Amino acid sequence: MAVCWRCPLCSEVSCEDDVNATGNPVACDHCERAFPPQETLCSVCDAPNPWQRRDTLHFLCRECGTTQTYFSHLPIAG
Repeated sequence: MAVCWRCPLCSEVSCEDDVNATGNPVACDHCERAFPPQETLCSVCDAPNPWQRRDTLHFLCRECGTTQTYFSHLPIAG
């Protein structure tokens, strides 16, 4: 599963599937422009900056409350 967001430039929805992307620029899958996470929009309600971390796995939209979960494809060292 991935955290999805709406591009502020072309309004298409893109998803990030790597937890390491947190805090780094994300690129739109449609127009390929990079944005800081704080410039992205919620994929449900279009609120700006939906990247509020609820806990270590969940992100929460501050406006509509939609919760998304990161499941990294990277192995966990143990």
